[in-house]
Amino acid sequence: MSTVRLVVPPSSFFNFQNASQPIPPSIPHAIPSDIYTQLLDIRVPITIATLYAITVHYLNGLASTSSPPTPYGFAKTKSFKYFVILHNALLALYSGWTFVGITSTLRRTISWENGFGGFVHGLCKIHDDSVAVGINDVSGLSPSIAYGSGLWEEGLAFYGWLFYLSKFYEVIDTAIILAKGRKSSTLQTYHHAGAMMCMWAGIRFMSPPIFIFVLFNSAIHTLMYTYYTLSALKIYVPQPLKRLLTTMQITQFLVGGSGAAIQIFITYIPPKVLTDISDTIKESSGIELNYMRRGEFVSCLSGGAEVWAVVTNVVYLTPLTYLFVMFFIKSYLAPKRGGERKKASAARVEKEEVAN
Repeated sequence: MSTVRLVVPPSSFFNFQNASQPIPPSIPHAIPSDIYTQLLDIRVPITIATLYAITVHYLNGLASTSSPPTPYGFAKTKSFKYFVILHNALLALYSGWTFVGITSTLRRTISWENGFGGFVHGLCKIHDDSVAVGINDVSGLSPSIAYGSGLWEEGLAFYGWLFYLSKFYEVIDTAIILAKGRKSSTLQTYHHAGAMMCMWAGIRFMSPPIFIFVLFNSAIHTLMYTYYTLSALKIYVPQPLKRLLTTMQITQFLVGGSGAAIQIFITYIPPKVLTDISDTIKESSGIELNYMRRGEFVSCLSGGAEVWAVVTNVVYLTPLTYLFVMFFIKSYLAPKRGGERKKASAARVEKEEVAN
């Protein structure tokens, strides 16, 4: 019998009225818990995203209408050029560091040692206080098996929270475009504002699929910001590579969004070692872990807040994917007439700054 299956969850699974829970456990690293908690207040991303969208809309109205656009005076200085190079280089390095960190976290906590059910369990139950009771009395468990010591404690909380904050800094991309006299596209504005809210939802509600966002997005951003750094340094990047990077962006939305959505429908039988732990805890403390009864399927997600975070991300990714596909068609597939081809090629480095 298969230990993993897809089922349609009950309607109560989607009861968002009760989609609330305490602030998740603070990161087990040197970050003050009060700062960690305050920045996960919903007013932070809502305020910043709203101010960002309003400001961009206003500055778009002041953007140059000439062709090519006329940049602001300070955007013509060497200092601005060095700032753009540094900005892109730092984000490339940071994204690479995050990718290595979250990959190492997955390698430490996820394994096939306990079969497919154990593998799925490690991805679904990234943290569970309710099973941590009495767990210290059970020896010989790997981090991926010990509840209360999964992806969240091993690095997702740390790298995920910082990645959430990085979405606020990334609006500098838009500031650079505006400084060069160009307008911020709908894609650019929607992308940055939405990413703030989606990362907040995933971390705030400790929704397991948020690791997919961090993993895929940090990988793509490492490549994208490296490309922007090379472009800012006037280093030639072959056209096929530019097209590949945009294709990878679209792919991450399709694969990542699907990977997150499918967790709503996944149920699995916890590996035997976990049900043994459940029995041990019941015998020693009298606490019965109902959803860990031997041989019973359990849901990957817990419903409510976790599902709300997944739905938020999928809803955000749907129009974003469409906008990126339209951008791809217009940039690489739409036929260009003779005089327009040269102008389009010269402008593409600037134009592709929306794709990050």
